Amino acid sequence: MDVRLTEAGEPAEDRIWARHRRLTGTVLVVGAGAVGGFLAEELARVGFSPVRLVDPKVLAVENLVRHPLGAPHVGAPKATALAGQIRTAFPPCDAVGRQADFTLLPADEQRALVREADVVVAATDSAACQRQVNAVALEVGRPAVFPAVWVDPRIRDAEVGEILWTDPTRRTPCYECAVAFRRGVADTQAARGARVDIQLVALATAQVVTALAHPADDRAAILDPRRTAIYLHGLTPTSPGVRATFPAIGLSSLNVRVPFPVRPCPACHASRYTSLVPEEVGDETPGSPGRLSAWIALAALVTVVAVVLVTAGLAT
Repeated sequence: MDVRLTEAGEPAEDRIWARHRRLTGTVLVVGAGAVGGFLAEELARVGFSPVRLVDPKVLAVENLVRHPLGAPHVGAPKATALAGQIRTAFPPCDAVGRQADFTLLPADEQRALVREADVVVAATDSAACQRQVNAVALEVGRPAVFPAVWVDPRIRDAEVGEILWTDPTRRTPCYECAVAFRRGVADTQAARGARVDIQLVALATAQVVTALAHPADDRAAILDPRRTAIYLHGLTPTSPGVRATFPAIGLSSLNVRVPFPVRPCPACHASRYTSLVPEEVGDETPGSPGRLSAWIALAALVTVVAVVLVTAGLAT
């Protein structure tokens, strides 16, 4: 086996990337929990470097069933411990961790962190932090991705994942537009589930991040500027709460169009009437949920995904 090493004693990069074309870039991941943690590891192996992690929390015992860090790191800051683990396990990635609450950083530091990234990911359990990342990404003109997991008593552990993405070059609806799309449902609860439930969302999010960072690459074709939310159902029987949307047993996904709000969005200032991408109520894709839910009056105005989220909420 060829294990040529560099002078620093690390595997030679031409061997590491012998079977995978490296896709480089800088990614900022705000939130180093279950989704953000697995995502950071996947982005490192795709080729991104540096990967910057920001999270204020430490690893708790109850995190062990769903986090890439193990028992030796209990009590350690998630961001710095995870960055160290990535650097050790995969030296080509310069992972940098910072124990901090993004919303409490000085405004100029927030802008600098986002500006230095090719893509920013908001994977936190704080709606306020998600909104702040959205606002800063809009201000400095960076693509942003917002992965999350549905929470509802009728839904199995981390059964359905959501990935919202924004691209300033395509004039897409932003995170605040999505809040209006969901009719203001909070998304700050902690989702149940083990790592086997969470990893699917992280893997799909890594594909979205890669596509945003490399718009000229073939894989960027997965991004549809008119449908900027992706919903995933895992390899499990469907729970009653999502059976109408995901009737088949097994892996499935839906690409859904997030509409601009009727009134100007407080973050991106676009509306259904001023956006460059026409938005019409009821203009659904053949594969979108459409009218699958009739248990709430708002179903006539938004897709069923939005309706399910009104009752379910989200968690990262």
